Amino acid sequence: MKHTATPLAPSGPDVQGISSVLAWACALLAVALPLAVAYHLLSTPVESLLMRAGLPLQAAQAAAMEVTLGQKCLAVLLGVLPVCCASYGLVCAMRCFSGFSQAEYFSLRTVKYLRGFAAGIFASVVTGVLASTLVTVVLTAGAPAGQRALSLGLGSNELLTLLFAGMVWQIAAVMARAVALAEENAQFV
Repeated sequence: MKHTATPLAPSGPDVQGISSVLAWACALLAVALPLAVAYHLLSTPVESLLMRAGLPLQAAQAAAMEVTLGQKCLAVLLGVLPVCCASYGLVCAMRCFSGFSQAEYFSLRTVKYLRGFAAGIFASVVTGVLASTLVTVVLTAGAPAGQRALSLGLGSNELLTLLFAGMVWQIAAVMARAVALAEENAQFV
């Protein structure tokens, strides 16, 4: 009786399959998020936007009466800017996951896209803080004296997202070093 050893199937997750699904999800969100945010900003009453920015109800109502179409359009453009940065990051993540789905784990191209994801998320947070401040200025610019507002907000969500982006950037830097070492070792073999 002959005994042969057959290799066991990998017990881990299907990295290539999951990466393919994540690539599609990133692509979908990269397109859908800016459209959804633009629609939300266009359809939300100005009072609600101002109250969400931290203005009291009376100040928001007074300022909203003086908002022109140009101010509202500028506020929408400013509001969409952070999500466009996030969309750039999602496109980079999509390309990174597409590489993973094709078993391209350690390449400079993958590292470049991972860094692009980190940069897009970082830029999204920074522009989000600045844009929300500018939106309150733009929407209250026509309000009577004493009713204009400047609202700046930086919370734990923004700080954690900045930390996350920095960590992903550093992981990409480590991966770039690993790629360089692998290429160097391949020359010796």
